[in-house]
Amino acid sequence: MAYVQWLHDGGLNREQVGGKGASLSAMIDAGFPVPDGFCITADAYRRFAEGALGSEIASILSGLDTNDRAAVSAASQRIVELIGAASVPDDLRNEIVAGYDTLCQRLGEHCAVRSSAVSEDGSAASFAGLYETYLNVKGADSVLANVQRCYQSLWADRAVSYRTRRGGAADEAMAVVVMGLVPSDTSGIAFTAHPVTGSLDQIVINASYGLGEAIVSGRVTPDMFVIAKGSGAVVSRDIYPKTMALYPHPDGGGVVEEELPSAKASAPSITDDEAVEVARMAERIETHYGSPQDIEWAMASGKLYLLQSRPITTL
Repeated sequence: MAYVQWLHDGGLNREQVGGKGASLSAMIDAGFPVPDGFCITADAYRRFAEGALGSEIASILSGLDTNDRAAVSAASQRIVELIGAASVPDDLRNEIVAGYDTLCQRLGEHCAVRSSAVSEDGSAASFAGLYETYLNVKGADSVLANVQRCYQSLWADRAVSYRTRRGGAADEAMAVVVMGLVPSDTSGIAFTAHPVTGSLDQIVINASYGLGEAIVSGRVTPDMFVIAKGSGAVVSRDIYPKTMALYPHPDGGGVVEEELPSAKASAPSITDDEAVEVARMAERIETHYGSPQDIEWAMASGKLYLLQSRPITTL
């Protein structure tokens, strides 16, 4: 296949599968518990954006004054509209559908469709939160539609503005990861260096109920555990009211918001032992990469999964 590469194949090139795809593949290759999936390559995006669509995008960007905020916003909006109206070429469509069919046979119909831009999750700039992720996607047509939305997010106003501040707006390509969905009971983020104090001797874990999107979007204040590296001692825990959680819709097609009863909302979303388990795994990932990491994790039916790891770029 020209446009699909499987995470479990290993040795994937970030120039083709983007930062997220390359990291997930490397973690699977190293034996970490990452759900399998496939990457729709950067060349697939280039195939989608070639011809008349590519010419229109180039025309819009030609002579664009990247210091003119209004002009950048207008250009972004126009490109997003063009991408949304474009058709996925048949050869690309067929490969994506074949990949999804194989994933269904291995892990079931429900998946996550995640943007993985070529420059994303690098050591110099993370691009965290700029590009889109779609959870609990079911059906080939929905996968294709959400891949196209990931392509649109490459040209969203905030993404173009972020890239122009770093010297480039047009020279980016979008890969997309389609991976098995973890129906998380709890999820969160682990930092292998303290994001506030910069301490390299502590791991900070944020945790809440359900899917991690509730934390990423700022809709809940997650519980926070600070764990000492090496000993695994719980240095501190701060438990916050978590009034809601996001869970996969049982019929597919996204997530549902569930209001939590007060007793559950005020209770720790994970136990101390689970926090230490996450911290131990985070230490292993940091050792694997050789630098402090920002890690997305999830627990389902008592099993810990890793969903992403990228360098911490703010230390």
